Amino acid sequence: MQQAFVLFELLNHMVLVAKEAKARGHRIVALNQDPLRESGPFGVPEGLVDELIPVDSWSDQEQIGKLVREVHERHDVVGTYAAFEATLPYEAALRSLAGLPNNGETNLRAVLDKARIRTALRQAGLSELRSVTLSEALEWREWPGWGGAVLKPANGTGSSLCFRVSSLATLHEAAARARAAAVVNPLMKDYIVGHGEFVLEQEAAGELLSVESLVDRGEVHVLGLTGRYVLASDPVVEMGLQFPYHHPRSAEIIEKAKAIHRALGITHGPTQIEVMVPVTGPIELIDFNVRSAGTASVVSFGEAFGTRHETVLTDLACGLTSDLSFLGRPTRHAVEMLLLPPPEATHMAPVVFPGAVTCPRLAKPLGQPLSGRADQLDAVAMFVISADTAAEVHAAGLAARRATTFNGVALGDNPNNVLHYSEHLAEDLSVPGALGEDRGDRVGQTGVETESARPHR
Repeated sequence: MQQAFVLFELLNHMVLVAKEAKARGHRIVALNQDPLRESGPFGVPEGLVDELIPVDSWSDQEQIGKLVREVHERHDVVGTYAAFEATLPYEAALRSLAGLPNNGETNLRAVLDKARIRTALRQAGLSELRSVTLSEALEWREWPGWGGAVLKPANGTGSSLCFRVSSLATLHEAAARARAAAVVNPLMKDYIVGHGEFVLEQEAAGELLSVESLVDRGEVHVLGLTGRYVLASDPVVEMGLQFPYHHPRSAEIIEKAKAIHRALGITHGPTQIEVMVPVTGPIELIDFNVRSAGTASVVSFGEAFGTRHETVLTDLACGLTSDLSFLGRPTRHAVEMLLLPPPEATHMAPVVFPGAVTCPRLAKPLGQPLSGRADQLDAVAMFVISADTAAEVHAAGLAARRATTFNGVALGDNPNNVLHYSEHLAEDLSVPGALGEDRGDRVGQTGVETESARPHR
């Protein structure tokens, strides 16, 4: 049998991994519910996929289990890759059958369940946040002394159906909206609705950022931190990412991330841990993504390190020890931006990007009706831009999103294009020892935007 590399729901940056695996001589097998995307920077070129196996629904565990066993029986599986939460347990099952390092199907289902993960972290002494299921919260007769809270799906993805609440009235209003499950993307809706339960978590104060890692058979190798740009009118909605991001508490954040990996038994593959970081006080996990960062972050990592990041991901996917000598030596900074349409837009229209950006792509087909909301899944386009310093890339990213046109009109400072962010995103701040080496002292703070330059919570 020809050696096969299997991808679960091939989409977005997974195409880069598929191309790398194909170049290594592997047969590319894809299990997909959605059709393969044919255009844009992550379009699947003709001939890349050798075998396409249709999936009716990723929530049908019996059907997918049968498909996984059949793939194992028909192929010599030497590697697998997945980047959509609903597929991760199935990927773990195939990796186990093929003798590849994996995180365990049962364990992955537990880690993906946001109700169970908070309990596990509290028991391990790694969280102080309180949480209950929505079913329990709806029995409350008065609001507890939590302050604010966040209602989110137990099986969530893409920051969809997340609501901030602070009273019984806002809780019941959010619960009604959650039950309506107004998610445009059928793939994501199926995953969220398949579990059914929602979780109410005490809101953590601070700045949202993430830790990007590559885990090789239990050893956590940190790529770096990623800073966030969020929508000014609704800070739950993420609108941009900056990598690498040097935060004053970087060393503490990284140590907390490694402890969370150990507590949850995540031992292999790319991960992204989202955390809330206050100026002082406990660093709290917000979300554990047992996959690489989404959208075009793999492109951003490559821009920052001067590498093809998909080669490392493919090595991990095949259970190979990769050369990670590039870690700790990023040569540039990259920003990835998601763009919302202006508030009055009713249908997807042409988007024109400024010339300085890379990896520009549309998120919706032209003419598609728009929701009229401003959620993360309502984004219509995205791009990556890079520069030599954090200060330069911060200014360039904000300028590029203002200059992008939708239906011939620049997005400018319309309400759906105004962001909040930490002032540290505009600083070239080095933290000695954060990644195991001394990078020197602060080298300056230039080009700082004045637009809402503050932590978003």
